[in-house]
Parts: sequence; C-alpha cells; structure tokens
Amino acid sequence: MAHKCELCNEVIKTTFLDKLDGTVIKTGKGETSKKHYICSSCQKEHKDNLMEKLK
Repeated sequence: MAHKCELCNEVIKTTFLDKLDGTVIKTGKGETSKKHYICSSCQKEHKDNLMEKLK
C-alpha cells in the first residue's frame, strides 16, 4: 500500500525490503493515537518542529 506524506502529499517510496523511505510518527495515546507518515525530505526539512507541523 502506498502511503502519502502528510506535509507535502507526495507518495513515500519504499526500499527493496518494503521499508518506508521516511518515518511514521504516532500522536495521541492509547486507542485515540493516529499514525502520521512523513517522507525523508520533509523529515530533514522540519527536524525540530515536526510535531508542530502535524497539529
């Protein structure tokens, strides 16, 4: 399944082992947690304030 970056809306590529070329960040706790998929270029660009950009 192809995931899209939540910041730039580009499709996140995968490696030959089907690992994401980016990261997954969880927000919330317990059953109300949500997964956010971020590509590696946005991860590099928004290093320190990545959580603020997701809100």
